[in-house]
Amino acid sequence: MPTPEDFVRPFAEVALANITREYPFAAHHVARGLVDIVPASEKNPAFANSFDWHSSVHMHYLLASLLGTKSARNADWRDEAIEILASHLSEDNMRAEADFLRSNPSWERPYGWAWAVDLNRVLNASEISELRTLGKHTQVLTDTVFDLVLEWLPKVPEPVRHGVHSNTAFALRRILIAARTQDRDDVVEAIAKAARRFYAEDQAWNFRQERSGHDFLSPGLCEADLMAEILRQDELSDWLPGFLSDLAPESPALRPVEILDPTDGQQSHLYGLGLSVAASLMRLAPKLLSSAEHSGNHEVADHARGLLTTVDHLMAPGLEAAVSDEYMASHWVATFAWESLVLRNH
Repeated sequence: MPTPEDFVRPFAEVALANITREYPFAAHHVARGLVDIVPASEKNPAFANSFDWHSSVHMHYLLASLLGTKSARNADWRDEAIEILASHLSEDNMRAEADFLRSNPSWERPYGWAWAVDLNRVLNASEISELRTLGKHTQVLTDTVFDLVLEWLPKVPEPVRHGVHSNTAFALRRILIAARTQDRDDVVEAIAKAARRFYAEDQAWNFRQERSGHDFLSPGLCEADLMAEILRQDELSDWLPGFLSDLAPESPALRPVEILDPTDGQQSHLYGLGLSVAASLMRLAPKLLSSAEHSGNHEVADHARGLLTTVDHLMAPGLEAAVSDEYMASHWVATFAWESLVLRNH
């Protein structure tokens, strides 16, 4: 398996190409009148590129993440990357993006919200002073997302369990982690309360039947990922092994899906599925091992180690697609590929 450093340059090239490419662009927005029928860049001056808003946000996140690597320190693309990020993530642009979210409170909910706060988190944590400055600019967007989350969650009767952008657990986990880094205890508490309400009674998730033809997330593993952040150790030791009891190394859910038409934007989601599943397994296996130590259950420990044997096979198609010439995959997959590579390296 290659290392993250092997992919820094190709992923940086992909990210730079994407966030400077305006078209094609999918504007997933309800128009209230002719006044809303304008170029995307007028409504979203920072993120009207990389095919759609959420992909643009997480491609900016990817580029900021790559700038923190050893390979980027003396890279010939470094100055260009910082310049483009500074141009896109200006104070004026971030205020405009935050205003748009407040005026359209269900738009990009919750997937785009999650990547917006993650972008801010990576910028704030950067060792590069120019990026930390951009973290101050993007704070208004993060604060807006936090406010929207607090308003939204009490009104949600049930979580969305699909394996696409609307999945509730995937986004809440990322927003939760960002809220913790900023000591936003109100947001952390709201997410924890909602997660317990949504998922605490779930048992033995049916991984055999969860897949559909355009998933890029595993609903079951997204839920487990979130609950692993929420539950106390003693609670997790009971909940997690039972919830994952249907998942085994030979499960169909842990095999890559063959992509028959890579030009189909929905089917190409399946490249991301292998990567996101692998990432979840790498986060959850140590939790299972901790649960085994807590309970003394050696079968749980064997289960965790077995799940990890599937990771490389799951990742392989997505790593290739992330740097392919097929735009339906390359406008977004590299972000998921990078995160799984970093986890794999550790």
